Formats: sequence, structure tokens, C-alpha cells
Amino acid sequence: MQDLWYHLGITPAGAVGVVVSTLTMYFVFGAVLRLWGQRLYSSPRSVDLAVVTVLGAIVGRSTMGHVPTLAGGLLALGTLGAIEVAFHGLRRLPIPQLRRPTPRARAVVLAVAGKVRTEALHTYGLTMPMLWSAMRQAGVSHPSQVALAVLEPQGRISVLRTGQPIHPRALMGVKGSHTVMQQLREAGHLHTAPLSTDETGGPSGGSAPVPVPPTQAVGGQAGQHDG
Repeated sequence: MQDLWYHLGITPAGAVGVVVSTLTMYFVFGAVLRLWGQRLYSSPRSVDLAVVTVLGAIVGRSTMGHVPTLAGGLLALGTLGAIEVAFHGLRRLPIPQLRRPTPRARAVVLAVAGKVRTEALHTYGLTMPMLWSAMRQAGVSHPSQVALAVLEPQGRISVLRTGQPIHPRALMGVKGSHTVMQQLREAGHLHTAPLSTDETGGPSGGSAPVPVPPTQAVGGQAGQHDG
């Protein structure tokens, strides 16, 4: 029985080590995702997937202590659950600093009024084929049909087509929304009339997520054909 406990159990000192390691890696990994999560989620490149896999392996191995055991794993899971419950309870307290929304990754404009922002694509590890994939899913066959393409915080690409009026509220949470709003207004895509009762829930239709095609017709030239 003692041998069985050696392989499945954990010592008091080891238990403390697992709790401390789990707490530390929880906050460190959370910080990593907050800084680079949007880029990692958006890019399907094998290198980025490998980075995510390695990060997960490091976190898992670091929390289990010198010798991974069943008791250590259960203790790590219990610690993670306790952290989540504790934070959830703290957010419900009437303390402004705790109830204040946590800053999250903001949506990034990839194309506006038919013009693709190639620097934004490169910054987030995206390519023109990936952007074209999202545009095709939105029924777009030419860059000039794109009123707005946005990389969402979760790594998906949303596309709004020309011909559908865009309300300023559709730009909530988007980086540089004032500049984008001005570009949409100049292109005649911005709809500034008050929202009706049916529209208050947010913009509808024409939205799609994911990647895009030909390399030829983009990079800022909206009127060029792909060939």
C-alpha cells in the first residue's frame, strides 16, 4: 500500500509546491495570452501552433511538481478551480476597482472601404490567402465589395460588405475606431441614423469569420482585379 501511495500520492511539501507552481503559472500564462493571445489565435501557421503546444506542455509540467502523480494532478485542478471561484466572488463585491472590466484585446481593422491594411496583416501573422478565405465566406468576390474587415479578439475575421449601412456602434472595441469611422463616412458606408428597436441588438447580416485568396489584388489598392 505504501508503494501504491508513492506512485499516486503526494507529500505535504510536494502539495505546497504544486499549489505555488499552479498559482504562479496561472498568472504568467494569463499574462502571455493577454499580450499575444490574439495573434496566436488568429494564425494557423505550424510555428504558432507549436508555440501554443509547447506553452501548454510547460505549464502542465511545471505545475505537477518533481514527480507527477494522480494526487498532484487533482490538487493542481482543484487549485485552478479555487482561483476561478475566488475571482468570480471578488468581482461581485461592491468595490469599483474589482468590478471594473478587465482590459481585453481589441478588434483590429484589416481592410476598410476596399483597402487592405497589409501592415495589420503582418503584425498579426496573417496572409492574403487567409483574408480572402474570410471574404469568400462573406460572399465577397472583389476587394471593392468590402466595407470593413476586422480581426476579432478571439482571432476570427469578420467581414461587412458594401451596400449595408454600418452604424458607429459596430466599431465599438475596434482600435482606431475614430479614424475608421471617418474613412467609412467618406466612402458612404456609415449609417448615423438612430437604431430602430430591431437593430439595437447590433449589426446584422454580411458578417463572416476566417481567412482570404489571391495575393494580387491587395495591399491597399482597392480597385485592382486579381487576374
